[in-house]
Amino acid sequence: MLAAAESKVLKGPASGTGGGDRRNYSLKGRIVSTSRNLAHRGFSARRVPRTKLLAISVAVLASLSITAVAVAAGTTLSTGRANVRGKTRTVVVNSAGVTLYALSGERPPKLKCINSACFKFWLPYKVSATAKLTKSKGISGTVGRLRRIKAKFYQVMLNGRPLYAFVGDNGKRGSAKGDGIKAFGGTWSVVSP
Repeated sequence: MLAAAESKVLKGPASGTGGGDRRNYSLKGRIVSTSRNLAHRGFSARRVPRTKLLAISVAVLASLSITAVAVAAGTTLSTGRANVRGKTRTVVVNSAGVTLYALSGERPPKLKCINSACFKFWLPYKVSATAKLTKSKGISGTVGRLRRIKAKFYQVMLNGRPLYAFVGDNGKRGSAKGDGIKAFGGTWSVVSP
């Protein structure tokens, strides 16, 4: 292990480099390359880059988690096939192909799924305030946007009914495990085109 005096010298630039070369350091009068010799002495030559890498990794993970909330930029409702109670049916899906659900008796202004307890299991199909809402051929009715004032987001609606994905489907295409569940003041059902 290096003595305290050696570590003080190690922190400064190498002698004879004019202070600009940060790759080499003076250690008791010798020029030592950090990439080869400092690692075995207990010093990391990549201390600063690892910190930057960690910061970048945290930023990327944060942005991915925000994206995972199902915010769609150019929302398109389309049709897909899903296994609903043992039978393959055509259902309405989001832009990722995940089955969408609606809660019986829920239409603005009478909303039933209104808090984090509900949103934990039933993920609102979120959209930005300015996204162009479209639907594919085969889906009847009108596509709209519901502004959730307390929760501070916009949600896609079809024929005046707010749309949700079920957390139990794990974001998988063709899954419809939430159909028929009775919770939050109604029965959840897949949305038919």
